[in-house]
Amino acid sequence: MSISLRRPLGVALTAVVLAGGLAACGGNSGGSDNKAASGSQGGVKTIRIAATSLDSLPFMAILQVADKKGWFKDEGLSATFISGSGGGNTLRTVTTGDADIAITGGPAVVLAAQGDPTMKIVGSWFQVNDFYWIGPKKPDSGAAMKLGTTGAGSTTQLLGKYVAKKMGSNVSTVEAGAGMGDSWAAAKSGSITAGWAMHPFVTDKVKNDNAQVVVTARDVVGDFPADMVAANGDFAKKNPDTLKAFFRAADKALNYVVSDTDAAAADLSPILKIDSKLLADGLRDTPDLKTAYSLKVNKKALETLSDIMVANGQITKQVDWSKVLDQSYLPDSAKAQL
Repeated sequence: MSISLRRPLGVALTAVVLAGGLAACGGNSGGSDNKAASGSQGGVKTIRIAATSLDSLPFMAILQVADKKGWFKDEGLSATFISGSGGGNTLRTVTTGDADIAITGGPAVVLAAQGDPTMKIVGSWFQVNDFYWIGPKKPDSGAAMKLGTTGAGSTTQLLGKYVAKKMGSNVSTVEAGAGMGDSWAAAKSGSITAGWAMHPFVTDKVKNDNAQVVVTARDVVGDFPADMVAANGDFAKKNPDTLKAFFRAADKALNYVVSDTDAAAADLSPILKIDSKLLADGLRDTPDLKTAYSLKVNKKALETLSDIMVANGQITKQVDWSKVLDQSYLPDSAKAQL
């Protein structure tokens, strides 16, 4: 079964807007309205979660599985969701009070936290480099290559430029549309050498469309977190137990993907609209699945994120993660010495 994940991972976002406010998108099973103030309702704590591509990336959609299985409820939480395409606009839901936490691209989170004292970074998400560039054929050794990315400031563009710098002057980046499907189409048309992709899209195209992996970004630059978790500072201060409960439920959901991949794929399949077997294969193809689907803070991955941002001129020096990342809400097993 062929899939087409067309939502951008980067900064460009088209938020889901309904009746004058951001509305929950998909997987909202019995949560309160997003505009309602967070807090205690009849002994149940409410939490509003904004997440990049909640309906198209497995490591985000697993939150909806957790909700449907009652794992948030088990922690005394009522969760509602806002699905976005990433970056600054997803984070804006936190600063405007439409969401309590946001899970989105690391560069956008770091920049937002530097400029907004009401923003707090409280965790890392999907901490392996699962980015690839795929094309219809592998170029000859030393040949010039154009790598397709999403728009300016997006994670894929920043990573692409960093990869190109590491690989040499014969490699460049080109904006090639909003998502993986657009980038793959551009590669097949010959306008670029390869388009960016993640699993399970990579698995699908290699198996069903004769795609070739041209660049494995992890081999070039190592791991970095695809996303960071940011919280409204006032919410975090007033509701520390709610944040801790969120991470406990999230930890259970992520572990589920690792411990029972086939079952997790079956639960994710109707959300992502991907055949469950293909999805299970894609999950298994994810590099270091146990690390990817874990809350455990990876110091080296965070340092690589800093390297990417410095190389692209977004920041002038390495992030001091010991000061920027507040690990106090994470399970003890997820904390690291920074």
